Amino acid sequence: MKAGAAREALEALPGVGRKTANVILNTAFGEPTIAVDTHIFRVSNRTGLAPGKTVREVEDRLLKVTPDEFKKDAHHWLILHGRYVCKAHTPACPDCLIADLCDYRDKTTV
Repeated sequence: MKAGAAREALEALPGVGRKTANVILNTAFGEPTIAVDTHIFRVSNRTGLAPGKTVREVEDRLLKVTPDEFKKDAHHWLILHGRYVCKAHTPACPDCLIADLCDYRDKTTV
């Protein structure tokens, strides 16, 4: 089954949206997808990695800028970065490994 058909089948299940379908396709089936949650949305916009006004815009941009060999793990890394470093209310910018590349650093007191 092709990824598009698999996504449609998954999204037809009750309670399964695009994000959950992407997680299943990526984690269980090794598809090169990126599931965008609030952490990834925030990190992508703050850093300038893949800015967008909607989750879908961020997903599409991340898929364009992420090299194929990293797509399997990219959403895991971005989620962890957003959860533990680039937090919503108190980002840990001094501890951030990419602070020098980040568009958000001017908005913090680092």
